[in-house]
Amino acid sequence: MKNISKIALLAATAVALLTLPSCDKHDMIDDVVYVGQMAPHVFWDIPSTTLPAGNDVSFNAKYYTTGEYPISHLEVWYNVIENEEKNVSAPWMVSTSYSITSATTIERRISQLIKKFAHDEARWNADERSYKFTDNFPTSNTLSKVTWGSAEFDSTKVDQYFGTGFMQQFKDSLFRLMQANPVNAYKDFNALLQIQADSAWRADNFLPYVADTFDENSQTTFKHFVGDRIPATLETFYQGLGFEELIMSAAGELSISYSRGYTIKAQLRCVDQNDNAGLSLISEITLN
Repeated sequence: MKNISKIALLAATAVALLTLPSCDKHDMIDDVVYVGQMAPHVFWDIPSTTLPAGNDVSFNAKYYTTGEYPISHLEVWYNVIENEEKNVSAPWMVSTSYSITSATTIERRISQLIKKFAHDEARWNADERSYKFTDNFPTSNTLSKVTWGSAEFDSTKVDQYFGTGFMQQFKDSLFRLMQANPVNAYKDFNALLQIQADSAWRADNFLPYVADTFDENSQTTFKHFVGDRIPATLETFYQGLGFEELIMSAAGELSISYSRGYTIKAQLRCVDQNDNAGLSLISEITLN
């Protein structure tokens, strides 16, 4: 019965299609598809795609149309992309590395019209059968690259670039990491004190809290804190250190950096007198 039902349904469908009135339009593609206007063709080349913010961007362009409407003008559009990188670490850590790194890319400004160029018939190049011209468009010096490194510590810049409260969060998280393993805590405090405390202080406040334990399995002796916890004296010492001391290497360099730069994604548009726009390929330009 199922097979008979399917055959009857197919036969009914075929009859219905054959009996459609011939005077009506039943081209379903024709019902929903609209043929668009022919837009102009446009191409461009940007000789230098890396330049200082605030400088004009030079370009060479070629365009023509095979459409119904004459060319009206050309336009440059671009958006602004912000690229930000942050890095900070405690370089003296020996048991493990402790660093905070982030890289973000955000569209700070959507694409918008930057500059218009009038069409000029005098640009016609008969050999290439197209219009050709060279011009430029502006960039803003507010998009200059910002870099800050470890030459001099500046808490104001840390708050500005990394956020208010970041220094304390870094310090607290680092201490919790060292607390988690008494063997590693000894190694890391030993490395930290080599930089931040003299030998006399270490002899009085560090070495008395260190114990040696022989491991039967590995047949080696390892050092750790007595009671398998960070002594209160060392915890007090740690809490008294500044953020800048926690990111200082044995060579006295601060392990922190920040950078913010911008790129623009630019496009040339050729517009005819019916507002049909031909689009060039998008060019990415790095500002510094």
